Amino acid sequence: MGRTLLAITSPPGSPEALRALAVACSLDDYSRTIALALLQDAVLAALKDGRTPVAQVVSRLLAQGVAVYVAQQDLALRGFSSHALTPGATAVDDRRLMDLMLADGTKTLGCF
Repeated sequence: MGRTLLAITSPPGSPEALRALAVACSLDDYSRTIALALLQDAVLAALKDGRTPVAQVVSRLLAQGVAVYVAQQDLALRGFSSHALTPGATAVDDRRLMDLMLADGTKTLGCF
């Protein structure tokens, strides 16, 4: 079985981000192999001091073994380094993001 990569761009707390994470939780509950790619404002959901409901869900998914990839450039544009990420989240460059999205057996879903 392949993996589903959810690419999320919406800021934490937005209805779109909440919906995307609800999908992630549902897929995880059904034992589907999933991963998150946080892009643009969604990178804020992976900060270790994040107190939003979205950040708490991201932390829970990480604890359950879901891979969380954070766009390094988007993180830097918002004034953060990879040291600010929740433990387990991985900062990746654009090349690595493309590799993840185009990997054999991976279905990428855009959640904007």
